[in-house]
Amino acid sequence: MFTQNFDQSRNRMYNDYFYPYKAAVEAGVGSVMASFNVVDGVPAHGNKWLLTEVLRDQWKFNGFTVADYGGVSEMVNHGLGDIKSVSELALKAGLDMDMVSEGFISSFKQSVAEGKVSMAQVDNACRRILEAKYKLGLFADPYKYCNASRAKKEIYTKENRAIARQTAAESFVLLKNEGNMLPLAKKQTIAVIGPLANTRSNMPGTWSVAAKLDNPATVVEGLQAVAGKNTTILYAKGSNLTSDPVLEKHSTMFNRELHRDATSEEALRAEALAIAAKADVIVAAMGEASEMSGESSSRTDIGIPDVQQRLLKELLKTGKPVVLVLFTGRPMTLVWEDENVPAILNVWFGGSEAAYAIGDVLFGNVNPGGKLPSTFPRSVGQIPLYYNHYSTGRPASDNGFEKFRSNYLDEKNAPLYPFGYGLSYTQFSYSPITLNATTMNSTGTITASVTVTNTGKTGGVEVVQLYLRDLVGTISRPVKELKGFEKIQLKAGESKTVTFTITANSGYIDHPIPF
Repeated sequence: MFTQNFDQSRNRMYNDYFYPYKAAVEAGVGSVMASFNVVDGVPAHGNKWLLTEVLRDQWKFNGFTVADYGGVSEMVNHGLGDIKSVSELALKAGLDMDMVSEGFISSFKQSVAEGKVSMAQVDNACRRILEAKYKLGLFADPYKYCNASRAKKEIYTKENRAIARQTAAESFVLLKNEGNMLPLAKKQTIAVIGPLANTRSNMPGTWSVAAKLDNPATVVEGLQAVAGKNTTILYAKGSNLTSDPVLEKHSTMFNRELHRDATSEEALRAEALAIAAKADVIVAAMGEASEMSGESSSRTDIGIPDVQQRLLKELLKTGKPVVLVLFTGRPMTLVWEDENVPAILNVWFGGSEAAYAIGDVLFGNVNPGGKLPSTFPRSVGQIPLYYNHYSTGRPASDNGFEKFRSNYLDEKNAPLYPFGYGLSYTQFSYSPITLNATTMNSTGTITASVTVTNTGKTGGVEVVQLYLRDLVGTISRPVKELKGFEKIQLKAGESKTVTFTITANSGYIDHPIPF
């Protein structure tokens, strides 16, 4: 039984997780970092199967491997021994560089003397790191990439900011646009309301450790700049990030404070409603602060925080059109918002030029074309939820709850927004799929073609996605897998045929586990 479960675990690695890493190795990546997770009971930092048998023996990787921050010493907490023991385990597993833990430099002299590790193993690790430094030219110039004068000329330039603005706009995902509320007209009064409407430091998102947090524009400033002088922008904070001051403190670390207002929730909301009464349309800038997601920022409730949702409900009661500009670093539960808010634009954390990019999309200078890279659940009870899941012996049907099937008593199986979802200001139609053949051998190919037509009145971008399902195989296969995508630009009325080539590698990766 153990052997069977062990093989199943590795099957999942080869079939589900290894694809992008193997592709990076094949593309010539120079270094690979170990992860913090445990694989088959052994932490990745000390996992010889991962770091040597797969990475070097099977994939022929010849660069160097590096620990994640403190990853070697963290194996002590996993119960694998003291710092000396886990350092020996990591080196013998195939790890070349120890980041922060300092177990390598503090213990290997003794480990070699005791015969726990060999000088050849130490030399191999050193050689790989020195080779990388040589290839980077660091022996000739140790500070080759630390040029202060170059940085002044190339960081935050007009050209780079323009690219950042374009990139941000392309990443936004239009989740809902009832009655074509978006794009907004520029000649009107707009109330921008919410705790994320007037912040600079939260725009770049988490782990933007080198960002100058005072540089980004706020949403208020970005909308005004894009809309121009014929549009009046009004602002009210409306609420704090959350009703819990401790949670807000933890969610706005590293100088991302939202300057919590001591005014009562009712007074802040009343001020916002007064501003909303003067406007033609309301833009609600709400969601997560940048430090509510990312590393060590888990939440048990992944909805819009309590006080913000109460404010949003009151804004909707005004009868004014409401656009939710959603800031988030994760999939969120938005069932109520989807049912009640007419327009929702997910802007993630778009970086230094995000505010202007938000204006570009809201006012139609850019037609949104982003697609979700992850599945948005309806509730936390559905998690884990992902599009390429396996079937069960009793899969759910589309007929609602049925006893003895893999479904919920109190919730749908389907997500709120599926992987790959995203709307546009125009509409696209797809022709039936055309195949050049219906069978292929292990060395053959099949081409799948589809013609996409922009049937709307404005130009737009569409991401055409190819999904496959292996209906019969030697092991269970996911219900579908993304195997190709192409981003195309179409003018109103224009058509384009997109063709994907399906090969044997479009299925699972060959590996040595016997069946």
